Amino acid sequence: MNQEPMISKEKVIQKGAEATLYYGHWFDREVIFKQRISKKYRIKEIDKRIRAIRTLNEARALIKVKNYGINVPIVYEIDYSNSTIIMSHITGDKLKNLLRILDKSLIVKYMSKIGVFTARLHIKGHIHGDITTSNIIITKNRQLFFIDFGLHEYSDSVEDKSVDLHLFKRVLMSSHGDIYKLCFESFLEGYESEYIQNTQAKKSECQEIFNNFKIIETRGRYVKKEDRQ
Repeated sequence: MNQEPMISKEKVIQKGAEATLYYGHWFDREVIFKQRISKKYRIKEIDKRIRAIRTLNEARALIKVKNYGINVPIVYEIDYSNSTIIMSHITGDKLKNLLRILDKSLIVKYMSKIGVFTARLHIKGHIHGDITTSNIIITKNRQLFFIDFGLHEYSDSVEDKSVDLHLFKRVLMSSHGDIYKLCFESFLEGYESEYIQNTQAKKSECQEIFNNFKIIETRGRYVKKEDRQ
């Protein structure tokens, strides 16, 4: 009698430029395998090292931020040699697909919560790097989860925190233009409330982030970090 494998990839659920996501099982748990894709233009040894380091960085970030009261997938295993993270499968819908059907009160609630989670990240020196409504899952019991920390960085820079806010606003404007003002205002309210309530974070620092965010908007276009002078 054949037994089911304890660890198994069963189907591809998403292919991206940087990683492929597989649905499967890890012992008796439903999981996602996130495997970073090899880049043919890089020298093989360098490519393997880059993918391994980025995998480790993302996994460690997920483990750390969960301790801050932020809902993220649970990391079960890190397969360093294959640049793969095995993490819990979050059952729910992408916020991007729900915003068009949610009533105003729920939109305000979720956007405020996103602001709170983002502030908690920033206070602890984490930059998500890719806060979008596609990277936020709403479960059946209305819990909100942040996913995909593939662009995560460690930084206490006001500039980097401001860019996180700016990129989220751009996403709202491009994907949810008819309600983006309501969404972003609610997000900022949640962000500011959490930031200034933290005993280790000064209100003036939050205001500095907001002021720098406005400066970024006046630049006309977003300039990549590596291209800034």
